[in-house]
Amino acid sequence: ADKTLTRPKDENRFSDWLKLRLEAKLTGRGIVSLREVEIRRGEGRGDTKNPGERTDIHITGLVPGPIDGTYETVRVIVEVKGCWHAEVETAKVTQLVNRYLADNDCQHGIYLVGWYVCDQWDQSDWRREATPAWTIDEARQILDQQANDLATDQRSIQAVVLNAALR
Repeated sequence: ADKTLTRPKDENRFSDWLKLRLEAKLTGRGIVSLREVEIRRGEGRGDTKNPGERTDIHITGLVPGPIDGTYETVRVIVEVKGCWHAEVETAKVTQLVNRYLADNDCQHGIYLVGWYVCDQWDQSDWRREATPAWTIDEARQILDQQANDLATDQRSIQAVVLNAALR
């Protein structure tokens, strides 16, 4: 049978899709999801200016506080990667923990990897070859273990490998 070859959406489109899905699920619940939130401003000027820190998705919500009638803000930072990303196994530490959660009052992170591996994926797409030779279950196990190792009493990290493959 002739199969139509496809290519995954890039990470930005994947993040846009996720933000819209979160918005649809969370609207009216006191929870807001935003894309590309600058949590730290860049330093310097002109060509020497360092970029600011921007999160893929920043979720903020209100929960009841310890005293009746009060509320506390809770935040979660979501770092999104495609399964082909060169740092798919390490960006949880280098980006999410060491940059976005460091020196920040937000200590809750989700590391979300879109897993696109399927027969319909165009073999000439460089991203297919760059994807680790894991099954989706292996990816979940590896990234879950890393997330558990990064969690502390103050910081929670969850790894999510979302099956984005065609069936």
